[in-house]
Amino acid sequence: MNKTLVKDIMVPLEDYPVVGEDATLTDALVALDEAQKRLPPGRQPYRAVLVTNKKGGIVGKLGQLVFLNALEPKYAVLGDLGKLARAGVSSELVSSMMEHFRFLQDSLPDLCGRAGRMKVKEVMHPTKDSIAEDAPLSEAIHRMVLGQTLSILVTRNSEPVGLIRLSDLFDVIADRMKSREP
Repeated sequence: MNKTLVKDIMVPLEDYPVVGEDATLTDALVALDEAQKRLPPGRQPYRAVLVTNKKGGIVGKLGQLVFLNALEPKYAVLGDLGKLARAGVSSELVSSMMEHFRFLQDSLPDLCGRAGRMKVKEVMHPTKDSIAEDAPLSEAIHRMVLGQTLSILVTRNSEPVGLIRLSDLFDVIADRMKSREP
């Protein structure tokens, strides 16, 4: 596996859906749809959109959960629900808290309409981690597992050039496991 490098399986930035930080979530969904149409055969679908600042630098990412969280901004009051679950907080308590705060009480069309008008910069996850394009896949695996992330920005000389995604990395691992390749 050390023979394969991150750049061998990354998605180049020019292929990935990208929007500016002042775009709306609807704009991001349109960019995602357009990028899906250009996917080469056999490539995993995109499940996120990258966000650029006014200078064109990558500053954030919008994954599928961001779009769901945008339906109800009050989710931010609860903090990271995944951390609550890992800390042993029961699903019954989380459900009780959600009822108390009256989450998702509006109709789905109203929730979607409001979320669609939100600015990307209000809900994006900042991109903090990156990996060099010449790093071995073993390092990418290590970083994804430790960071519990679905993708990492790939750099060349500290400049972003692509994205390595868990789905593509998983495909490589699965193929090698099935073929019993060392």
